[in-house]
Amino acid sequence: MTFTPSILHLAQSDSEGGANKAAFRLHRALQRQAITSTFHAGRVLRADAQAPAARAAWLGLEGSRIAAFLNAAPLRLYAQRTREPFSPSILSYGRIDPALLSRADVVCLHWVAGAFLRPAQLRSIGRPIVWRLSDLWPFTGGCHYPGACRGFEQACGACPSLGSRHDKDLSRIGFRQRERAYPDLDLTVVAPSRWIGEEARRSSLFAGCRIEHIPTGIDLSVFRRCDKAKARAHFGLPQDARIILFGALGALSDARKGFPAFGETMERLRTFEPEANVAVALFGGGAAEAPESIGGFPVHNVGRLDSEEELARLYSAADLLVAPFLEDNLPNVVLEALGCGLPVAAFAAGGIPDAVVPGESGALAPTGDTQALAGEIAGLLARPGSLADLGEGARRMAEERFDLEVCAKNYAALFRELAGDRRAPSA
Repeated sequence: MTFTPSILHLAQSDSEGGANKAAFRLHRALQRQAITSTFHAGRVLRADAQAPAARAAWLGLEGSRIAAFLNAAPLRLYAQRTREPFSPSILSYGRIDPALLSRADVVCLHWVAGAFLRPAQLRSIGRPIVWRLSDLWPFTGGCHYPGACRGFEQACGACPSLGSRHDKDLSRIGFRQRERAYPDLDLTVVAPSRWIGEEARRSSLFAGCRIEHIPTGIDLSVFRRCDKAKARAHFGLPQDARIILFGALGALSDARKGFPAFGETMERLRTFEPEANVAVALFGGGAAEAPESIGGFPVHNVGRLDSEEELARLYSAADLLVAPFLEDNLPNVVLEALGCGLPVAAFAAGGIPDAVVPGESGALAPTGDTQALAGEIAGLLARPGSLADLGEGARRMAEERFDLEVCAKNYAALFRELAGDRRAPSA
């Protein structure tokens, strides 16, 4: 009989942000495979979460927001800091349920920043830990994406995200917190993309850890192609135009998502294809943020979509997803598009080349090169047959690499191994 371990997931939320959504999808997939999986989140918003909130009893949702606000207070000391997210670990509202922890064979960490858990709290887990990397925060001094900075390979300090020139700054404090906490952990790191796995290996905090590569998975029974004409009618999109889709959570405000680069790309596309019958569909941002046209092409702002079925319908309505993300791990939006048979034109940033392979599922351009990206898009639009072929290839790649059920099986095998090692009698 196959040993079935009990898994406890720890995440900042059960539904806010792509990292937390990916974590909850994994939890559900493990349950479908008869794995005892419990999702313990700091901010429980889903009615089907089936676990108490992992926060101090006196803190409600509003309290967790206040705690996050207070935790970020030291950032106000850095007047020159950039807009890049930086999450200190000064205080936390998260409290792990001892009863749930006592029943767990393995604890799986996901995105635990935002004042949910401090590194020191991880030492009390006392179980094998699998940490799924959503970004680089676990092995930096507090930034989530460091850009060109390589401070995490040493000990952080003089942090560009903080606009700091001092070695003993908030990033050095965060780094030392991790440095003190991690040696006590029975830690295995899971990298959803090859890129973030290599970054972890180069870090001074995770260089000696076991690092496994298991891609993010998507539910291919949800993210699949549906009737294009009906999907366009549903969203009020023109039936006779080529629809270029751009979006993500905070698509118009998050600098990493590259909305300015998208606008520049579309302006350059107009010079390649001045008579092209193209329309732009935007999703993930607010109605007030979206312009009426980009590069002379009309814009249809769909807004924020929280339903996976609605997202799949929108992907099916489009001809091409453009993902000019400047730095990212393995974005859900790219994987979801592939599942729906939608080709992707993107910058070759972070882990995106794991999913966007030129000639198979889309096209790539050097990160930040909007002229090259516009040229790739123009070439695809000029060859409708190529778009159709890439759409078939996109779905095929999703089935081969990013099937949620297969990814969950790989996690389950790792959990069994780690739990078995823990239960095995010592010699």
